[in-house]
Amino acid sequence: MRARRAGSAAVILLAALLGGPARAQEAEVHATVEPARVAEGEEVQLRIQLSGSQQPDEPPVLPQLPGFVVAEGPSVSSYFQWVNGQSSASRSYTWTLVPQGRGVHSIPPISLTVGGKSYRTEILRVDVTERGSSPGTPPGGTGAPPSTFSDPNLRRRLAPRNPAPSSLFVEAHVDRNDLYVGEQATLEYRVYTQYEIVQMSLKDQQPTYQGFWVEDIKTDEKYSARPVTRKEGSFMEYTVLKKALFPTRSGTLTIPELTFHFVARRRSGDPFESFFFQPTESLFRTSDTLTLRVKDLPKEGRPAEFSGAVGRYTLTAQADRSETRVNDAVGLKVEVEGQGNINTLGSPTLPPLPDFKRYDPKVEESMESKTGTLVGSKTWNYVLIPLAPGSQEIPPIRFAFFDPGTSRYQVLESRSIPLKVAKGDLSEPLQHLPAHADIPVLGADIRYIKLSEGKLQDQGSSFYRSTPFLVLVSAPLLLNVALLLFTSRRARGAGSESLLRQRRARRTARRRLARARSHLFQEQARLFYQELASALTSYLADKVGTPASGLTYDGIEELLERRSVDPSLRGRFRRCLETCDFARFAPAASERSEMEKALSEAESLVETLEGSVKVA
Repeated sequence: MRARRAGSAAVILLAALLGGPARAQEAEVHATVEPARVAEGEEVQLRIQLSGSQQPDEPPVLPQLPGFVVAEGPSVSSYFQWVNGQSSASRSYTWTLVPQGRGVHSIPPISLTVGGKSYRTEILRVDVTERGSSPGTPPGGTGAPPSTFSDPNLRRRLAPRNPAPSSLFVEAHVDRNDLYVGEQATLEYRVYTQYEIVQMSLKDQQPTYQGFWVEDIKTDEKYSARPVTRKEGSFMEYTVLKKALFPTRSGTLTIPELTFHFVARRRSGDPFESFFFQPTESLFRTSDTLTLRVKDLPKEGRPAEFSGAVGRYTLTAQADRSETRVNDAVGLKVEVEGQGNINTLGSPTLPPLPDFKRYDPKVEESMESKTGTLVGSKTWNYVLIPLAPGSQEIPPIRFAFFDPGTSRYQVLESRSIPLKVAKGDLSEPLQHLPAHADIPVLGADIRYIKLSEGKLQDQGSSFYRSTPFLVLVSAPLLLNVALLLFTSRRARGAGSESLLRQRRARRTARRRLARARSHLFQEQARLFYQELASALTSYLADKVGTPASGLTYDGIEELLERRSVDPSLRGRFRRCLETCDFARFAPAASERSEMEKALSEAESLVETLEGSVKVA
């Protein structure tokens, strides 16, 4: 009987020893969200707490969370404890979520598998209130949370803080909500805080402002700060971001929300931690979405010169000289300056200039911000070549814009610019035929007959029997024979001469480029570009066997296209010639670096065309 009792006790003891670990393997899964009541723009912490010695088969994956943006996570923390031979372990997964919009938002159950067994968390709810209201946890709705002090990380997280999390938010402001297409609206992002901000950054890349031309406005690197008092309390206000928005279409346009990431110092409830460390925490705040009403520009009263400029501008036009000669360049500077989007300004309307050759302008822009408004200037530098002597005039230049302040179109007009153009030197090669060029007198118009004494000839004899008559009759035949022999001989010579020009084209071009380089060192810009253009034109003429004189841009383009030259190479050849022509008539604007770049391009074109031009 005693033996049976001893055996039963052993069995019970063995079962207890085996059953204890079995129960220790049982896992417990809880989910919490804190705080459960927040103001707009604040974040919440979603935490899944797993208790037990077993680890999950796979980390939990969040389902779709409508009404939330996942700002950060998951962060993982583990806790293990051994007391009097008893062990306990826990692991937590934490996400930072930013609720979107007011109202009650639900977090659906989250699945987790531990030791082959599936677990599902409870449904969690977050109440998002209007900014400035007092947050607090409503009764129920978060499930059964684990013990606050079971996890040291969780204990530090829930320690009392000063100030409260609701003491930091971001607001977006625009200086106007009703505007015209092309009119500037200044967008500012302001941070209101009672925290000590250590660091600030954008959570994601900056949003795309659909329907706007956007220009950044530089802000102070230390941010302009000022104390303000609001209904929520006293704050420090920082303007952290400024942008100039120019609507490109009419209608209702939306400025999207923007999420900021802050690192702020806080006071911990743990005295040890506060004494030795300066604890910080990561906070996320999101601005509100803004809408703008954009009106289209009126069609009534729109001038023909209008090209889309919106703002307030002034116009000036001036020439760099008042007297010049035929074929000598004149610089015309047209400048528009004022308030608005300088980048989108179209060229002013130039009047017809029949007695001038005009080159495409060189455009310069400058823009800056003054009290949040973009101002600047745009300059067009034209090169004009007078083609006819006499008293010429550059007529007034017109520029139109829409003034949103008065809701009217304005047309600006510059003063006319008089020019005295003298005759050019006939010894210089004419680059262009003047429209009203004088015809030079090459000699006297009247030749006097010189009377000389001579013997009288008998006119009574028949002329057709005379020797001169026979010579005249046979002369056409002899002339045709001589002409045939000369033509065939010349054709043979021309063929060999054309072949010789083709063979020597590359060598001749290199010699001319070398002469251009000598002018580069002597800083003679006009001679340099003249020699460079001559080297390119003559090379092509020698290569295809055509005279260099009379070749125009279109003629060169046709020659290269006929010989199957690549379009990109044809474009490079033309741009290089246009650069030479422009710089030759405006040498004051040439710099050594530009000259070296043009020379390098010309050398590259000769080498590339050597194997690309097919001889017809």
